[in-house]
Amino acid sequence: MASSQSGTLADIPTGKIRPNPDNPRITFRQGELEELQESIRQYGIQVPIAVFKRGSEFILIDGERRWRCASKLNLKTIPALIQKEPKPLENLLLMFNIHALREQWDLLTIALKLPKIIELLTAELGKEPSEVELSAKTGLVRGVIRRCKMLSDLPKKYQDMLLEELKKPKSKQLLSEDLFIEIEKSLKTVVRAMPDVVRNIDVARDVLLKKYKDKVVDNIVDFRKVGKIARATKVGVSSDKAKKAIKKLLTEPKYSITQAWDETASEAYAERDIVSRIDSLLVKLQEVDASEIDEDVREKLEELVKRAEAILKADA
Repeated sequence: MASSQSGTLADIPTGKIRPNPDNPRITFRQGELEELQESIRQYGIQVPIAVFKRGSEFILIDGERRWRCASKLNLKTIPALIQKEPKPLENLLLMFNIHALREQWDLLTIALKLPKIIELLTAELGKEPSEVELSAKTGLVRGVIRRCKMLSDLPKKYQDMLLEELKKPKSKQLLSEDLFIEIEKSLKTVVRAMPDVVRNIDVARDVLLKKYKDKVVDNIVDFRKVGKIARATKVGVSSDKAKKAIKKLLTEPKYSITQAWDETASEAYAERDIVSRIDSLLVKLQEVDASEIDEDVREKLEELVKRAEAILKADA
């Protein structure tokens, strides 16, 4: 038995190891396990697992996939770093920081444990931790924390739906964490901008989810347009027109986001984009010495002037 700065290194009985009940990771895809199992069969376990001892058993901190594969291969022992048993908060934070280094867990597995982290940190700090404090403790960037909160706030039936999907190989998954996050973002924007339009957010979520399953919406990113339609009054679209499109989107099964977008906000946002680009161009032109403009730039400016004149004449 050898000593290590991060624990005591030893070969321990595979049958005496138990999964960590606080491990955020709850999905282990068969294909990935089979690949790792074959690697272990050929080369052995190259990186020791990490455990702590509780009674006569060892509880995993890191390496559950390696342990599962070793059990399948009937390996009698497995190399492990035996560490001091951590406190509940230390246990969770240790696993979160391991994830931050490896980027292997599905986002939902983190999201389901985040409320427990917040609860334990609140007890330790005497107040609910901020995003900055959560990020520092868990090793997760703030954007990931916000995405996790959206998933942890989902009703359980959607979490269960997503968990079943995550068990499948990536290539066979129809529903994804990104899908639910985009739907949540869009609906929250609609609720803020048009509180009288969405009377039941669960019903609205079901409608948008079904449209994606039925391929009425075929691109996850399209859900961002729903929020833009709800805020389209900022680019000159009438409130009644925007509300009508959102209501239609949430009630008519075959009405797509693309149709709603084209009928309401597409042109207005395109015009705003043009204005923004023109403003940027005007600023740059003020900084240019006319005598130093090369021929290519001059030709493009002349073409721009001609097109602008044509548009203004057509509008007159």
